[in-house]
Amino acid sequence: MDWILFLNAFTIVNKLVLFSLFWFKKNNSASNRFLSVLILFSAIPVLSNYIIYTGGVKNFPHLIFIYQIFGNMVGPVFYFYCMEMIGRPFVFNKNKLLHLIPAVFPVIFWIDFLLLSEPEKHSFVIHYLDPDFLNWRMLVASVTPPLFALPYFIYTSQIVFKYVASVKEVYTNVEKLKINYIKQFVGLMLAELFTLFVCYIVFPIEDVEMIWLPILNNIYYFYIIYKAYNYALIFSEEDYRKYQQLYQPLNDFVRAEKKDKYASSGLSQEKIAMYAVILQKGFNEEKWYLDPELNLKTVSVKAEIPIHYISQIINQKFEKNFFDYVNSYRVEELKLKLADLSQNKFTIEGLAYMSGFNSKAAFQRVFKKNIGMSPREYRKTCMDN
Repeated sequence: MDWILFLNAFTIVNKLVLFSLFWFKKNNSASNRFLSVLILFSAIPVLSNYIIYTGGVKNFPHLIFIYQIFGNMVGPVFYFYCMEMIGRPFVFNKNKLLHLIPAVFPVIFWIDFLLLSEPEKHSFVIHYLDPDFLNWRMLVASVTPPLFALPYFIYTSQIVFKYVASVKEVYTNVEKLKINYIKQFVGLMLAELFTLFVCYIVFPIEDVEMIWLPILNNIYYFYIIYKAYNYALIFSEEDYRKYQQLYQPLNDFVRAEKKDKYASSGLSQEKIAMYAVILQKGFNEEKWYLDPELNLKTVSVKAEIPIHYISQIINQKFEKNFFDYVNSYRVEELKLKLADLSQNKFTIEGLAYMSGFNSKAAFQRVFKKNIGMSPREYRKTCMDN
C-alpha cells in the first residue's frame, strides 16, 4: 500500500474516532462540542487531500473550495474552545456572526473558479498541488486556512497567557484549574502552525499537504488523547458548570484589573496600610489560610475589601503574589507541626493538609522553595536537634 495514502487514511480515521469520543457523550458540555468540531475541521483538509491524491477531485473539483470553508473555521473554533477552557462560556449574539467571515472568503475564489473556461478548470484540477504548475489559485487554496488561523491563534494565546500570569494572584491551589493543559494546548497549536508555515516555505506544496499536514495532525491527535485522560477533559454539562465556577474568581480579577490599574485605582497609602492590617489579622489570628479552597474572592468576602485592592495590597505591601503570600503562612504552620513531637503520629502529607494545602505536589514544591529543603528533611532536622 502507498505509505502516503496510508498516512492520510490513518490520520482521518484517528480524527473521526477522536471526534466521536468528544461529541457523542451523554449530558455533553459545550467545551467538548467545540473540541470535537475543532478535531473534525482539522481532519477535513486531510480528507480532501486524500481524495485529491486518489484522483477523486477530478470528478468533483468543488471539494477544494468546500474544504477551505471548513479549514478557515479552525481559528474561530479554536478561540471559542480556549475561552470555554478558561471559564468563559460561549454565548451567541450578532457579533459572533463576524467569525464566519473566514468561511465566506473561499466562496470568492470558488466563484472565480466557476467563471473560468472549461480548459482552465480542467488544468487547475489536473495540476492541483503539482509544484511544476503552481499558480496563485493553488497557493491561495493551500495557504489561506493557516493564514486565517494565525490571528486567532495569536489573539487567543495572548488571553490565555494573561490568565496563566494572573492565576497566582487569585489562587493558592491551581491543580484543579487545568491551566497547564490549556497553556500547553495553545503552545502546541502555535508550534504546529509555525511549523506548517516553515514547511510551506521549505518544501513543495504537495509534500506539505500530503505528508507534513497529516504528521502534524497526528501529533495533535496523540496529545489530545493523552491529555483527555491525564487531565480528565471529557466534561459532562454538570462537570463543566463546576469547572466554570472554579474560574469565576480569576475572570472577576482579570475584568477588575482592566478597569482599575494600580496607578489609577485611587487607593491611598493610608487605605493600603489599613487594609494590610485587616489581612494580617485575618491570616495571623483567624488563620484563613487553613481553608484549602481559599482564593482571592473568598478573602475579599472575609476581609470586606474589593477583590482588585487585595491583589494590589499584597503586591505592594508584602511584595508577593497571592499564591506566595497565602502559602507562606501554610509553610509556617506546617513547620510548627513538623517540629512538634506530639504530631509524629501523623504523616507529613496529613500535616500538610491540616495546614491548608490540598495537593501533595503543591506542598512539596512550595515548602522546598521557601525553606530550601523538603518537609521530610526538615522534620528529620528537627528530630535530630
